[in-house]
Amino acid sequence: MTDTTIIQALAERLAARGVRRFFGVPGGDCSLDLIEAAARCGIEFVVTRTETAAAIMAAATAQLTGAPGVLMTTRGPGLANAVNGIAAAALDRAPLLVLADGHEPQQEHASHQRFDQAALMRPLVKAESWLAEPDPMAELDRLIAAACAPPQGPVYIELIGGRIRAPLPAAGTPAEPPAAPAPDSAAMAAAGAVLRGSRRPVIIAGLQAAEPGAAAALRDLARAWGAPVLSTYMAKGSFPDSDPLAVGPFIAGAAEDALLRAADAILLFGADPIEFLPTPWRYAVPTVMLTTHRFDRPFHPWAAEIVGSLADSAGQLAGMVAPGGWSPAEIAAQRAAMRTAARTGAVGHGVAPHALVEGVMAAAPAGARITVDAGAHMLPVMALWQAEAPRGALISRGLATMGGALPSAIASSLAEPDRPVIAFTGDGGLMMGLAEMATAVQAGCRGLVVVVFNDAAMSMIEVKQRRRQFPARGMEYGSTDFAGLATCFGWLGLRVTGPEELAPALQLALASGQPALLDVAIDREAYHTLLPALRG
Repeated sequence: MTDTTIIQALAERLAARGVRRFFGVPGGDCSLDLIEAAARCGIEFVVTRTETAAAIMAAATAQLTGAPGVLMTTRGPGLANAVNGIAAAALDRAPLLVLADGHEPQQEHASHQRFDQAALMRPLVKAESWLAEPDPMAELDRLIAAACAPPQGPVYIELIGGRIRAPLPAAGTPAEPPAAPAPDSAAMAAAGAVLRGSRRPVIIAGLQAAEPGAAAALRDLARAWGAPVLSTYMAKGSFPDSDPLAVGPFIAGAAEDALLRAADAILLFGADPIEFLPTPWRYAVPTVMLTTHRFDRPFHPWAAEIVGSLADSAGQLAGMVAPGGWSPAEIAAQRAAMRTAARTGAVGHGVAPHALVEGVMAAAPAGARITVDAGAHMLPVMALWQAEAPRGALISRGLATMGGALPSAIASSLAEPDRPVIAFTGDGGLMMGLAEMATAVQAGCRGLVVVVFNDAAMSMIEVKQRRRQFPARGMEYGSTDFAGLATCFGWLGLRVTGPEELAPALQLALASGQPALLDVAIDREAYHTLLPALRG
C-alpha cells in the first residue's frame, strides 16, 4: 500500500495522459475530492451551467487536444442531465471519461436520487467501472484505452467515496495501447481489382481523416490520383477547401450527385456511416471503404473494406490509379456548382443565409476555427466556409444534436486561447445552451464570437412541413433579443438587421477583446429553395 489515495492517483494518471482541464457541475461528495486532487496536478476544473454542455465541452477538448475528455457529474439528476452530451460523444466518436458519484455500500436503505446509473449509461459507453479491482490504476488504464481505441467513445466510472479515498494499492505496469491492425491482403487485393480499372475515382473523406497522420495521407493520395475530394462535415479541413481538387461537402444530396454519378469508382477514406443520412446508398459504382475499425451496422456491401491504419492503407493504394481521368476544368465546374447551390434563395428582408456566411468569412482572422450547430443554417456554412486543416470546423454529425456550437466554441477557446473561434448557431440551438454564455465569461474566453441565424423558427423542420403540404403549425419561436441577452451575460451584443450592417459589426466583435454575439435577422424563406438545391 502507498500513502497516495486512489482519487489522487486517478488525477495524476489523467495529468500524465495530457488532461489539462475537465468540465461539469459538482455535487457534494466525490466531486469535491476530484476537484481538489486535480488541482494538485495542475488540472483546471471548469464549472458549467449544464451537464450536457459540460459533456460537449469535454468531447470537443478531446478532439482538439488528443487527450481524453473528462466529464464530472453528481449522482442522479446530474448524470441524467448529461445523457445528450454523452450520446454525442458516443456517436461523434470522441474519447470521454464520464465520472459520476455513486451510492456508498452502507447506503442500501437510500432511495433519494437513486436509479441504476450504469444501466442508463450502458447503451452509450464502451466500458464501465467502479475502480474496485485490486489494481484500480490498471483498471483506469484499460478504460482510457477503451475510450481511445477506434471507434473512440465514452466510458463510465462510478465513484464511491469510501473507495476513492482509500490508499492506492501497489500498481502494476501500465499496459501499452494495441497497435492498429495491418491492412488485410485479401481486402487490399479486392480494392486493387476495383481501382486498377478506374480512371475517374472520387474520394469521400470522413471523420477518421481528421486523425493524426490520416489527413496528410489523404492529401498525398488525392494528388497522386488527381481525384476530386468530397468531405463529410466532420472531416472538413482534413483536405484543404482551397485545394483545386476539393469540391465541397458530402451529404448524400443533390449538390454532389452529378460528380458521383460521373465517377467510375468511389473511395470512402475514413468515412463512418454515422454521418450518412438514413437512406440507402444511392451510387451503383464499386466503392472501397478504408476504415480504422469495423461497424456495428453494415451500411452497404462495399466492393472492398480495408480495416487498419488509414496512412498505411493509402500508401498501398497510391499507385493503383493513374492521374488524368478528371480534368481540372471538370473539377472546378463541380466545385462552382456546389457553391452556386449554397447561394440559392431570394431574400425579402434581413440577411440571406449565404451572405451571412460569406460576410463572416471575409472578416474572420486567418486560421479562425468555426463551430456549427445543427439546423438549416449548417448547409450554407459547411458548403461555403473554407477550412484548411483538420478540426477547423467542429460539428456534431453522428448525433447531430442541437445546442452544440456554443459549448464546442468555449472548449476551443480554452484549449487554444490565441485562436479565434466563431460559433454559427440558430436561435433554437442557442436557446438550448444559453446559460453557457455565463460559463464563457467566467472561464475567461476571448476571441469567441457567436453568430446567431435569428429567423424565429425551426426552419429545417418547417421546410419539411411545407414540402409535405402540412399547415404551418408549431415551428415558430417568436422574437428574441439575443443581443440584449448577451449584454446581460457580460458579452458584447450586436444586432444586425441588414447586409450593410454586417461588416462593421463583425469588425467590432472581433476587436472587442471579450466574447461577442451577433444577432442577425435572417429571412428564413430562403431556406425553402436552398435546402432542395443542396439536399434534393
